[in-house]
Amino acid sequence: MFCRKCGDQMAAQATVCDSCNTRTQPAVFCHKCATELPANSTRCITCNAKSRAHKRGIHWLPLGLIFVSFICYAFGGYYYFDDSLGVHNYDLPYATVLDYLSVLFSAVALIISIAVIPNNRIVLKVIGILLSLVMLYLSVFWVLETLFI
Repeated sequence: MFCRKCGDQMAAQATVCDSCNTRTQPAVFCHKCATELPANSTRCITCNAKSRAHKRGIHWLPLGLIFVSFICYAFGGYYYFDDSLGVHNYDLPYATVLDYLSVLFSAVALIISIAVIPNNRIVLKVIGILLSLVMLYLSVFWVLETLFI
C-alpha cells in the first residue's frame, strides 16, 4: 500500500505513514476520555466506554419522514372551488401535490423502518413501522377517494 500524500510505501495494516504522518483512515476518539481508539474497536482501551463510532443517525430518519408526511397530509387536499359560483364545492375533493408527497414520504419511511433499522432497536423499528403504516393508509385513502369520486 502507498501513502496517498507522499507516495511512499506503507505496511498493509498501517494507519499512519512513517514519512509524512498522514493517516490512511480518519482518527476516532473516545467520547468520554478522548483517547484515540484503534480501528474497528467497540470499547475504549483506557476507560472501557462503549464506542459510538459505529452509530449512524439514520435510525431516526423514518420518524422525520413520517413527520414530513403528516405535514404534507395536513396541508394537502382541497375541495373543488367553483369559479362560476365563487364558493367551495365540498362534494368534489381533489388531491394536491402535497398528498402525493405524503404517500411517497410515508412509503419511504416504511421501507427504511423495515430494511435499515437494526433489530436491536426493536422499539424504534416497531414505532416507525406502525406510524408509517397509519400515514400510508391515510394518504392513500385520500388520494384514492379523490380519484374515484
